[in-house]
Amino acid sequence: MKLQTLWLFVMLISASWATAQDCTYILEGTVKDYHDNSSLELATIYVESLQKTVSTDVNGYFILKGLCTGTYNLSIAHIDCEPKKITVDLTGSQKIEILLEHHVEDLQTIQVIADVHDDHSNTQATTRIKKEILQNFSGATLGDALTSVAGVSSLKTGNSVVKPVVHGLYGSRVAIVHDGIRQQDQEWGIEHAPNIDVNTANSIQVIKGASALRYGGDAIGGTIVIEPARIISKDTLSGSIISQLQTNGRGGSITGSINNYRKSGWYQQATLTYKRLGDYDAPDYVLSNTGSETAAFNLGLGFKTFEYGADLKYSYYESSLGILRASHIGNAADLVRSINSGVPTVINDFTYDIDVPRQEVAHHSLRLSSFKRFAGLGKLEADYSLQFNNRKEYDIRRGSNAGRASLDMDLMTHIAAINMLFDSNKTTTINVGLDGMYQVNTPDANTGVRRLIPDYDATKVGAYISINHQLKDNWIIDAGLRLDSYKIDADKFYFQTRWESLGYDEQFPQFERRTEGNQLLTNPILDYGLYAFTVGTKYFFNDHYDIAVNLSSANRAPNPSELFSDGLHHALATIELGRLDLAKEQSYKLNTTFHFNHKNLDLELNPYLNLVNDFIQLVPTSIETTTRGAFPVYQYEQLDARLLGIDVSASYDVFAKKEADVTEEGGLNSNQQRLLNFNSQFSYIHGTDVDANEALIDMPPAQFSNTITWFNAINIGLDFHLTNQTTLEQTRFPDNDYEVNVPLETGGFEMREVNISQPPSAYSLWNAGVSYSFFSKKNPKVKRSLLKLSVFNIFNTNYRNYLNRQRFYADDIGRDIQLQFIYNI
Repeated sequence: MKLQTLWLFVMLISASWATAQDCTYILEGTVKDYHDNSSLELATIYVESLQKTVSTDVNGYFILKGLCTGTYNLSIAHIDCEPKKITVDLTGSQKIEILLEHHVEDLQTIQVIADVHDDHSNTQATTRIKKEILQNFSGATLGDALTSVAGVSSLKTGNSVVKPVVHGLYGSRVAIVHDGIRQQDQEWGIEHAPNIDVNTANSIQVIKGASALRYGGDAIGGTIVIEPARIISKDTLSGSIISQLQTNGRGGSITGSINNYRKSGWYQQATLTYKRLGDYDAPDYVLSNTGSETAAFNLGLGFKTFEYGADLKYSYYESSLGILRASHIGNAADLVRSINSGVPTVINDFTYDIDVPRQEVAHHSLRLSSFKRFAGLGKLEADYSLQFNNRKEYDIRRGSNAGRASLDMDLMTHIAAINMLFDSNKTTTINVGLDGMYQVNTPDANTGVRRLIPDYDATKVGAYISINHQLKDNWIIDAGLRLDSYKIDADKFYFQTRWESLGYDEQFPQFERRTEGNQLLTNPILDYGLYAFTVGTKYFFNDHYDIAVNLSSANRAPNPSELFSDGLHHALATIELGRLDLAKEQSYKLNTTFHFNHKNLDLELNPYLNLVNDFIQLVPTSIETTTRGAFPVYQYEQLDARLLGIDVSASYDVFAKKEADVTEEGGLNSNQQRLLNFNSQFSYIHGTDVDANEALIDMPPAQFSNTITWFNAINIGLDFHLTNQTTLEQTRFPDNDYEVNVPLETGGFEMREVNISQPPSAYSLWNAGVSYSFFSKKNPKVKRSLLKLSVFNIFNTNYRNYLNRQRFYADDIGRDIQLQFIYNI
């Protein structure tokens, strides 16, 4: 009885307290777009404890009445928005403002469109290489992958050292941006390939012009933007393993990647690659000492939400590359015989050993980045990177110097950048940024060989602004301006006789410091003021036709190799001579893009004109015999150049596309049509020395590429393709042949001409492949793995590539059979 009385008393007290509690509070507020503060109509606000939902009016306003003191969990949603949850502690009537990420889906849609063809949001001539294409090059180089784009060719030293050439320009004229930071790895050398693992890229964007001002104003050839995988804000584990074997080189590669994403925003990414190849084979002989070994590692850790985030990434790339043994000659007679006969002077048995001559490179990169979005304003990004590059070149040396590197250079680069994107206006976006670079080059003075590139410090400070404005639904314009200040401070020894013979004693007396024996120590300090601008427009006639016109201008300061080279470049076995009096290049480029996409045909035409004042090029002049052998001599010269060209790419589906579907048995549904696709590319460039009215050296010849692919042949997932690559003979070239006084076996000397100018003949290569996709049992439309067999140079054709510096000594590689397996986690 007492217990019942106590329980009744407690209930009466609780009822009395509840009756006394004030439940007359009001919670009201507005729901707005995070970017531009516009009101969001018909947004829903769900109160979990009350199981009540209200919607916003045309002004984004909502109100909740009759609320008590307490904590309320609200779930806010709106069409095409990222849902949001908030907690409100209510002690009285309150007004709140809720911001939703309304443009998330729009941004993802733009990304999908860009992946299909190009970037439709600006006027640049742009092509994107998707991940599915990049995986075909998992065992190759970045330069090889880029040649799949019309207008991009490659400058080679053998088959392992590959540099991209965009519209006839390469080296420091082409900026390579890896995960938001410009790559700094001594890219000025002809045989200095980018130290980047292509397997770290989710896609690659090739911008053919100087319009990517965020990454520098000196990329008068173009910018290559390597983009990592997009961060996913949900609990997901993904990755892949790619293994590849090939007969030519008798080796292969394996790469593994894993991405761990959390709904909380935390994520981790890692990629590991290893590749080992022995000597390559030409159709008729072994290309001795052309093996390679490469290891790469990339690791990323970060946190990302829509409003803010930060990440820390580290990458390491190491490679040992053999240089064709026949390219290093003992005397002038052997050099003339090798170049003129076309047969290698050294042919050994196959081996995996990488002997001298060879190069070894190691590149470390550490990057810290962060961003913060500001409601109704835009996105602020800050980045810092530290890059360290070591390069060693080993020549054929004897005695106490055997096995010692002839060239050993350390390049340390610090880059800091800040960028503000103003995107709150629906029709206008503005990018504003500042960046700075500090670089130190330190060659080893104890190699026993004269340093090719001297000690130097370089600093660069830049600022830029770019604007993109949508005039109408079918018409956009963009413009940008960038200013840079670049300074290089070097310490270099010159032979006193060379300094005076070049006239530097009268032209640069302020650089002279002191004399040591027959050498003069100089301290060249060079300052360059650089600017770049771009302006363009794109007009969409309808959903199928559009045209873009872009005009850009840019400065490029001469790089350290062009300024200071003074000696033997061991990897190329050439003597290179720079010029201290080189002026900065000035480029004016007009890029026009016509795009047609209707029914089964996708066609793009990209004609362009690039006028480059004070264009710097490296040309052969003679042969010099030293105590270590006979070597061609190359010198830098400056002229006014005109580059006129066109790229054409087309894709045609012979049969209409329908969505692929699979039955439980793995066969085709009755409504599925087999798809036959024809893809074609053509590029041509006409490079002229305006001053002398003659052809420029090292311009890519006209090239055709045609591929026919039969998808889902016989059964779903089984694809066949056949490709023909035709390269025409380069008929426009300067005459740089010269004569050499060659000793005769019978005594005396004889003048003989070295045929170094004549390009190789045209050639046509056939490639074919078959692949089979294994689909997921849970989701039959998802490819779980892929097995692919490819044959390159099917007919084992003898050919030489005009842009391969080893074409003087040997044929290019012969038939290669590759087996690739891709497993997706």
